[in-house]
Amino acid sequence: MKDSAVERRGRKPDVDVPTLLGEDHEAFKAVLSGEEAGPVAVVGDPFSGRGSVLDRAVRDLDATRVSLDPGDGVDQTRARINEGPVVIEDCQHLYERRIGGFEELSAFLDDLASVDATVVTGWNRYAWAYLAAVQALDREFPVTVEVQPLPAERIAELVLDRYDGMPAFVADDPERGGLVVTTRHEIGWRDWSVSVPVPMLSPVAVRGLFSDGNLDPKDVTFGRLAAVSNGNIGVATAIWESRHESEVRPSDIAVPASDRDLDREEAFCLRIVLAKERVNRAQLAGIVDGLDRVLGRLSRDGLVTVKDDIVELVPAAVPAAAPATERGRIL
Repeated sequence: MKDSAVERRGRKPDVDVPTLLGEDHEAFKAVLSGEEAGPVAVVGDPFSGRGSVLDRAVRDLDATRVSLDPGDGVDQTRARINEGPVVIEDCQHLYERRIGGFEELSAFLDDLASVDATVVTGWNRYAWAYLAAVQALDREFPVTVEVQPLPAERIAELVLDRYDGMPAFVADDPERGGLVVTTRHEIGWRDWSVSVPVPMLSPVAVRGLFSDGNLDPKDVTFGRLAAVSNGNIGVATAIWESRHESEVRPSDIAVPASDRDLDREEAFCLRIVLAKERVNRAQLAGIVDGLDRVLGRLSRDGLVTVKDDIVELVPAAVPAAAPATERGRIL
């Protein structure tokens, strides 16, 4: 950031749980009030606000919280799971994509089956989809709630609330195509589907075109931010952090993207990181050929970071990472 007039407050966006869960909020409330029994799964995209939903469960249930890290297994959950309500975060770390990699997950599900207390679990959506397909994970949870995309207006409120000042919003030159935003659209064929970018106008911009003909650059900017982030507040915040200065145009909002197609090993490695969000290099070493070179390329493309043997997904790159792996038909 080049202008000190816009200062970061240093706090996470405060997203209300009803907005995050949408229609699933009633089911979640029923669990917290004791009306519904059995383990609960909170499923969401990377950085989309699962933590805020789990915070609510911890508070309302007066529950113990267990946060899993790369390499953690059932030993981290077993000691707490019989002590009353418990919230277990980042359950995607309970499996590995290798032969024998589901042992910890199976043991965890066996433990859940014998527990009477309320257990709320948090899962990365890409890991959940994979495990539902290969392990029928979704059948083990009577209640599953999903974090929903946020509208542009709410993203604008949450992002700007982090700052003590507001940048100047400036309209793009129409000839530059500044009004165009992109969103993902699922195209299916036989037994697989892929997300592709589709050009479109911000709904806010469209309303402006058919009202007084004047577009508010702020509305267009946040319409674009909501579209390119797919309504994911964590991703939207990261994109905003990396792009905005004292003066912002709609065309400044863009997703870091590689200008090349990923090969099979790169796409497979990235899919694992997308599903785990953070993963040990040791987990990747046994299943990704030429790991050092693969990670070097993914890092240069701005998709992952590597530090202290932990490979971590870059939040602003999620909208690029997801379709990049789906084009390779990798679950």
